[in-house]
Amino acid sequence: MIFDHSVNLSLTRYCLSDKMLRNDMKAKIKYFLFFCLTSLVLVPLVMPDSSFALQVISGDQISITEPIQDEVMVFGETVYIDAPVKGAIVFANNIFVNAPIEGDLFATGGQVAVNNDVLGKIVAAGNMIEVGGKSTNAILAANSIYFDPTSVIFRDAYVASGSVNNAGMISGKLVAMTDNFQNNGSVGDLQITRQESMMPDMQGWLDLFGILFVIGFGILGVILVKLLPNQFNSVRMAMKKSVIKNTVVGFLLIILFVIMIVLLALTVVGMPMSAFGLLILLVGLIMSSLMVSFALGKKILDLMGRQSTRDINNIISFIIGFAILNLLYIVPIPYFGQIVQVIVISMGFGAIYYAVRTSRSPATEGKMIT
Repeated sequence: MIFDHSVNLSLTRYCLSDKMLRNDMKAKIKYFLFFCLTSLVLVPLVMPDSSFALQVISGDQISITEPIQDEVMVFGETVYIDAPVKGAIVFANNIFVNAPIEGDLFATGGQVAVNNDVLGKIVAAGNMIEVGGKSTNAILAANSIYFDPTSVIFRDAYVASGSVNNAGMISGKLVAMTDNFQNNGSVGDLQITRQESMMPDMQGWLDLFGILFVIGFGILGVILVKLLPNQFNSVRMAMKKSVIKNTVVGFLLIILFVIMIVLLALTVVGMPMSAFGLLILLVGLIMSSLMVSFALGKKILDLMGRQSTRDINNIISFIIGFAILNLLYIVPIPYFGQIVQVIVISMGFGAIYYAVRTSRSPATEGKMIT
């Protein structure tokens, strides 16, 4: 068995097909399901279980041809599991399970084909999923799902897909969220929910989530303005010097950060630095919007003749700017909100860069004089 640590970052290119993106709401639901399933995949990695053993395998073409008595995590373009393993977590464009798995199978890819027994549960997300052999439970999300005639699910199956075709045997419940269902096999208890009928309820939950997210983001901004008034003012002063320059520089810096993070992630040695760079980038993107909200609110209060550095005025400035920006984000003009968000984040990112550089310049010059 070959252990190749060159990480392939293209493995999610086909996880969701173009057909899934034709309907925005359906795409949101499936992205949500995809996120949930991926979260389930990561749960074993953070469980404080001393008995948990895991072998990591990565490369382009992966073929497991010898039995492995541990769980395996596999990254690749195409992955073949041709020998028994204790459990498997697989991220790849094409996944073929041709040997029995003693425990659970977690798989995310473009095409997932389970051609042998999985004694535990199957949790999979992708474009096309085909299930054969025996398994205890199945939780699947894909554009197309097929249970072939050799498949046996001893308990329950929960699926979300554009089309579901069952030709096997499901002893327990089959709960399917789909608009296209065919049943040529046997099901103990069939429950079908049309995706179209769930759209209004799902839209309501998504809207509620969005509102709560904005409120939480605003509360975070108020706390940071209270704790870091000098830093917010420094960025505001840097922003006043050249709005266009800050925006252009910030946009280019964000692109540069992304490129560096991807390049570092291509090597095992660079992965820790890539993770740290990603953390810095996320913090910068979050702070950018909050900084611009503060600067915009301050500008409005200045025009009204209320110039003060008191905490209450700083908080009021932030709330005013934050409310205005979020109203601009939801203006019912195609792509207007997205364009405003890109400009705001780029402007804030560039201003933060110049503020940090300016704050470090005197210290640097003092060291050179000494």
